[in-house]
Amino acid sequence: MTGSLEGKAVIVTGASSGIGRAIAVELGKVGAELWLVGRNQSELDATAQMIRDAGGSQAHTAPMDLRERGPLAALVERVAGQHPHLFALINNAGVMYPEPILSGSVDRWQAMLDINVMAMLEGCKSAVEAMRAHARPGHLINVGSVQARFEVPGVYGISKQAVEAIGVSLREELEQDDIRVCTIIPGGFETQLARGFRQEELAHVASSFESRGVAFGGDGAHRLVSDPQHIANIVRYVLEQPIDINFQEILIRPPVSTKAS
Repeated sequence: MTGSLEGKAVIVTGASSGIGRAIAVELGKVGAELWLVGRNQSELDATAQMIRDAGGSQAHTAPMDLRERGPLAALVERVAGQHPHLFALINNAGVMYPEPILSGSVDRWQAMLDINVMAMLEGCKSAVEAMRAHARPGHLINVGSVQARFEVPGVYGISKQAVEAIGVSLREELEQDDIRVCTIIPGGFETQLARGFRQEELAHVASSFESRGVAFGGDGAHRLVSDPQHIANIVRYVLEQPIDINFQEILIRPPVSTKAS
């Protein structure tokens, strides 16, 4: 097929579900050659099939645990060696454990820092090296969270504050390169982030919904938790713009705001 991203390689982390899957399918529609990163091979295969069903070209799967250092950088190097134009790295993978600090777990904090921050840093550094070697325009798109803007962000929000700060630093370091850095800051969207929630944390989410007049799982829930396709549309738009303009940050959320304190 032909499209705006024909002939361009794109790596998407967290592509086995939710926002990452929606982004991968949308970019596949416009011709990107995709490498899909996630922990679950069968879910990555499902995403690859969705891309083919939508008219996209064959997508490559790369199962890995982003808590480990090395595999993502090795993938970036491999893609850059196989393809003449590494055009974008979409750092979407993330994990969220919303417990208070004093009742939290060091292991869960470490997982959030490893996946939400360190994997993104590793991927960005490797991608910049590859993009510079290709001497062609490129993009780093990092997915943050509106929780980074909350008065009480918790450890998850702190990890997403780091995502925003890293984006600011990278933009300054890359001002003389044709490599753009965009931080997407979603509010409430349908993802698998809650898969690690404890029962009391799920109850807190349900209470937050009710305080905004929305039944958890009810008909109006889309006003607080929206379709990831909206974020996929934004990512596609950013990648289709001329390289001489930079969308630094894009905050996108449903019409009913997520709890901000």
